Amino acid sequence: MAAVILEARCVAPFTVRLRFSDGVEGEANLQPCLFDWDAARVPDLSAETRDWLRSPENFQTVRVDPETGTLAWGDMRPFSASLVYWRVEKYRVTVTIRSAEGTVLSTVLLGGRREVWTKGLTLGRAATNTVVVDQDGVAPLHARVTIGGGHHPCYFVEVVEGTTTAGGTRSSTPGERWRVPAWQPLHLELGACRVEIE
Repeated sequence: MAAVILEARCVAPFTVRLRFSDGVEGEANLQPCLFDWDAARVPDLSAETRDWLRSPENFQTVRVDPETGTLAWGDMRPFSASLVYWRVEKYRVTVTIRSAEGTVLSTVLLGGRREVWTKGLTLGRAATNTVVVDQDGVAPLHARVTIGGGHHPCYFVEVVEGTTTAGGTRSSTPGERWRVPAWQPLHLELGACRVEIE
């Protein structure tokens, strides 16, 4: 029997961030269960519940049912804990901040891909940023990074304030935005430091 779910919260459309009783944590993307799989693969998911959960507003009301240890929406429990368990991606986003000489100044471990990239990252000195880079030459809100591109994923880097370098492009023009292929980690230069996003 799979472990039971202890914590769950919606972090992106049809994606739940989870913590199980055996220590496993990660994101479970349930979109295929709702849109792609035939009914036999999810026997507890009725057609009416499937239609209701296809609304992102309805899906985000997810909670953990303490009696069964699985996901619930109202009195509906359409997914077994074991099905959800095997959908979990344990991947996390690692951000490393280095000095210009290459010395590691700090490492930040962020949530999973969908949790991080649904809203994108903000980088700068202010404590309200996703990634705080408290170094000389870095503005309070220095840059924003999002990901997109469909079958050809890429990072979209936007200058907010200060000078940013990524993917061979350097800019200090606020609002300027450019694409960097996402087939490898993103390397940014902000002020006198480097930020690596994996």
